[in-house]
Amino acid sequence: MKIIHIALISLCLMNLTSHAQEYPSRPIKIIQPLGVGTPADLFSRAIAQQLSEKFGQAVIVENKVGANGLIGMDACAKATSDGYTICVPSFSQVSLNPVIYPNITYEPLKDLAPVVFVGFITSSISVNSSLPAYNIKELVELAKAKPESINWSSWGVGSFSHLYMSWLESTTGVKFKHIPFKTIDQALTATLAGDTQVFMNTPGLVLPHVKSGKLRTLAIAGPKRSPLLDAPTLKEQGYNADFLSWIGVTVPAGTPKEIIQKLNVEMNKAISDAKFVERVLTPASVEAVGGSPEEFGAFMKSDREVATKLAKIAKITSN
Repeated sequence: MKIIHIALISLCLMNLTSHAQEYPSRPIKIIQPLGVGTPADLFSRAIAQQLSEKFGQAVIVENKVGANGLIGMDACAKATSDGYTICVPSFSQVSLNPVIYPNITYEPLKDLAPVVFVGFITSSISVNSSLPAYNIKELVELAKAKPESINWSSWGVGSFSHLYMSWLESTTGVKFKHIPFKTIDQALTATLAGDTQVFMNTPGLVLPHVKSGKLRTLAIAGPKRSPLLDAPTLKEQGYNADFLSWIGVTVPAGTPKEIIQKLNVEMNKAISDAKFVERVLTPASVEAVGGSPEEFGAFMKSDREVATKLAKIAKITSN
């Protein structure tokens, strides 16, 4: 019986190795839970091209948007664990959603297997140019003078934009009017039209609208100034928000480790490549990190603790 048991284990290991060597033998799908043009979407499309060229298989990006990424992440968690579904979530989908949504359909720390930590996202707080605010202090003063008169757009309860708005409210005592949209594009369009006055996203996304004069950037939410926009950081203006958004790559839990490692190696090659960083990550305001699946998994756990504290401080609750 012992010999048979050992033989069965050996056979299983041979099958796993064979599976990894044959992978991929058909098209791969990357699920992106946020909208087109977001940092995670830009990375997804660029890495899809890289993987397609490397593997000789089509790699398709599917944007499944809505509810702050809940729709896309549900699809990620329920996908078959065979390496043919890859997910590229951000901070909110992995760290915050499980904290603020009581009936969430997925648990990232259990239902998703980490592949690689892509990098941190630098964000910017911008306003419609018609709003007479040129820094965060002036924005706060306007909000204090007329509570809930300034509309702050986001892409849903618990989105990073909403988190920062709530944090600024709790820090300064002001009150904005939160206007959640389904997608980032909708939130941006509303601010450009003047229906909302405040929009938060990456410097790369708002840069064309700052250049055209439609938006004005008040601050950079990040450890240092952005090379794309001439604006001081929040810390330089006396507001200490020591948390950042980020993007990473996951697959459904149970995906063979050999396949995860294969994906990790190829994605690390891109993340550490200076030309890829210059062409894709820098314009998307992403500071490259990379590393092993285990390192990303450890970060996911620690970041959940950060999100829990932030949600409590900012008093963020789902509707």
